[in-house]
Amino acid sequence: MGEYREAVVSILLALAAVVWLIVVPLMFVTGALTAYGIGFGSGDPAAASPTFTWASWLGAGIPVVGVVVSVTTRRRGWAWFYGIAVAVVAVVALWWAGTHPGAGTHPGPPPSEPRHCVERSGGDSDCPGG
Repeated sequence: MGEYREAVVSILLALAAVVWLIVVPLMFVTGALTAYGIGFGSGDPAAASPTFTWASWLGAGIPVVGVVVSVTTRRRGWAWFYGIAVAVVAVVALWWAGTHPGAGTHPGPPPSEPRHCVERSGGDSDCPGG
């Protein structure tokens, strides 16, 4: 039973590495093609947003989970691989944050119209009694 468990963990770590190295970059490329309307893309950045979101979560999450699993199962080679992957993700995230200030923040609701009477010059007033 122990050998079976060891084999399953090794296969899952290898599968996660393939997903991180191949699928995640393809998701980013697909999102870019969709956002910029290249090929079959719609040219709508909002349509690409879910693809970018999933690619970002997988791109950051797989290495972190990989480090935890490989360290707890004492797989030194996988721990190194996923540790380097976490470092790469951190460098890319810091670069992105530095080149895209305000990325990931939402501007908030638009300012509301005044709720009191506002006199305007050069025309009729919407104020009651005015």
